[in-house]
Amino acid sequence: MTTVAAETFRLRCIEAVVEEGERFGVLAAELEAGLTPVADGLDAPVPWVPAWTVRELVGHLGAVHRWATDIVRAGHADFPPSVQHPPDDDLLDWYAAGSTALVRALREVPPGSPAWHMSPAAPKIAAEWARRQAHELAVHRMDLEAAAGVPHAPLDPELADDGVDELLSVVVPRWAHTEPLAGAVARVAVTNRDTGRQWDVRVTRGTVEVRSAPDGSADAALSGTGTQLLLHLWGRPADVEVTGDAAAESLLRGR
Repeated sequence: MTTVAAETFRLRCIEAVVEEGERFGVLAAELEAGLTPVADGLDAPVPWVPAWTVRELVGHLGAVHRWATDIVRAGHADFPPSVQHPPDDDLLDWYAAGSTALVRALREVPPGSPAWHMSPAAPKIAAEWARRQAHELAVHRMDLEAAAGVPHAPLDPELADDGVDELLSVVVPRWAHTEPLAGAVARVAVTNRDTGRQWDVRVTRGTVEVRSAPDGSADAALSGTGTQLLLHLWGRPADVEVTGDAAAESLLRGR
C-alpha cells in the first residue's frame, strides 16, 4: 500500500470509529429507554456472547476505548497501562466521553507515532489503532443489535474485507504461541465472496503465515461475504461455507 493509500485508509478507519461509535451509543440509549423490540434495557443478554449483558458490553467497549486512547497518546511502544473499570452509574455518558476522547486521539496523534500493540505481527504505531478500533466497534455494534433485536446496519464491504485481513494476519498470530495453534499444522483457504480476495493461512506449530493465493492444497476452505466472514471468525453466528477439516478452520477464530 502506498503512503497516500495508507493515509486515506487510516482516515476512513477513523471515520468508521466515529460512525460506529455513534451508532452504538444511540442504540444503547434506545435500549435503555425501552425503544427497541427487546425490553430488558441494559440488562438484556447478548445472545452471541452469553456471559455478557448489554451493560457489560457497553462497559467493555468504553474501557477498551480508554485503553486504546492511552496507548495512542503514550508516545512509546512499551507495555500499556491497565484497562479502566466502568462506573456503576451514568454508564452511557461515560461511554460517550470515552468514544469522543478516542476519536480525538486518533485524529491528533501522528500516525507514525510509536504505540504498543498486542500482536507481534502488527506495526507498533498509532495508525494501527484506527484500524483495530474500527473493527472492534463493527463487531460489537452487531453484538448490540443482536441484543436489541434490531436488524444489522450494513458494514462497508471494504472495511469488512480489511477486518477479515486484520484478524487473519494480525489477531491470529497473537495467539500462535498458545494451544491449539502451538501444536497444530494446518492450512486454510479463505475467500471473500464480495471482493474475490483470498487468503492462504498456514499454521505450523506456533507460527502463522498468511499468503494471498491459495494453491488448492488446503486442509479446509472457508468462504462467505466480508461481513459474514468477519462475524464467523470472531465466533459469532454467520452464514458461511466451510469444507474440509473443521478443526483446521476453527484455528482461525479470534479469541
